[in-house]
Amino acid sequence: MKKIIYIIAVCLTMGVLSSCTKYNFDDTGLANGKHDMTMWEYFKSDSYNWDSLRVMAERAGLVSLFQGTSQYGKNFTFFGPTNHSIRRYLYDNGMTRVSDIPVADCKKFILNCVLPNKRVMLDDFKEGVKSSDASTPIGKGGETVEMASGNQLWIYTFRESYNSVPGAGPLRIHLVSPTTTKTSDVASCNIETNTGVVHSLVYDFNLTDF
Repeated sequence: MKKIIYIIAVCLTMGVLSSCTKYNFDDTGLANGKHDMTMWEYFKSDSYNWDSLRVMAERAGLVSLFQGTSQYGKNFTFFGPTNHSIRRYLYDNGMTRVSDIPVADCKKFILNCVLPNKRVMLDDFKEGVKSSDASTPIGKGGETVEMASGNQLWIYTFRESYNSVPGAGPLRIHLVSPTTTKTSDVASCNIETNTGVVHSLVYDFNLTDF
């Protein structure tokens, strides 16, 4: 009987722990993960999510960016579009492979996602509130930043609801393009590598949203 009670207690404990740590994981990988490798090596280690991005980087001549040997050094933040986003772009534009995307577009799409000269973790972003006016994409708080491409993004964090309790859920990163007025979300954050920080974008992100 004692053995049965012990097993039940262990199962309940594991259930509690898994529910408490659920927010450390999201759609596309491990959040708050430290990887003793370059960002390029990290992408190579996860082919399910990053294979297409690697082909884009090679085509755009931006491999050195992720290896930490470009003009941006090892001090930048990357909002990474996964294979799902890139494949959807190919499908929507009647293309069959990444090599069909023009080189200039490959470069633009990647640099649109690079925040240069700073490693910004989840808690470093400023909290904000989305705009309630459809004609004005930028809301309150947050911060407007310039990406490596020259495009601007308004970035803010907001603590979601959980079990219908406002502010009890996970803190999420949201990115808004003043140009396209599109809002994009981060799925997995705080992926630290030796050459920069990655925040993985949700699978339904479109390359043209920035």
